[in-house]
Amino acid sequence: MPQAETIIHEGKVLRVPGDGIAEVEILVSEACAGCQAKSVCSPGKSETKVVMARTRSHLKPGDRVTVEMKLSQGFRALAIGYVLPFVVLIAAFVVTYLAGAGELLSALLSFAAVAGYYLVVWLLRVRIGEKFEFNIKV
Repeated sequence: MPQAETIIHEGKVLRVPGDGIAEVEILVSEACAGCQAKSVCSPGKSETKVVMARTRSHLKPGDRVTVEMKLSQGFRALAIGYVLPFVVLIAAFVVTYLAGAGELLSALLSFAAVAGYYLVVWLLRVRIGEKFEFNIKV
């Protein structure tokens, strides 16, 4: 896969439960330093994330690895986390305001709609998570 089509993260193997899967800890500020979407995606602070990554190598806890993900999956994550909630917020506000609710009620209902959106995302988190796949680069 060409470099421009992937998002690359440096990380440390925490554990290897088996079945070609490794649990890898990545430092977000380091991992996102070269990404074009970092200003939109990352909150700008250093934090660690733990991801499950596929591997064909024999790894052990403590090994340093490079984890990659398709760029399209990164954009999908941005859409789910930021773009769609914004669309829900604006659409709910416009619809309720045009339906005759005042500005305050429309704002409150649009925030409730976004909360409902995130509740649905949370309920579907396992199914959504299956669409995101990290691989350990050999």
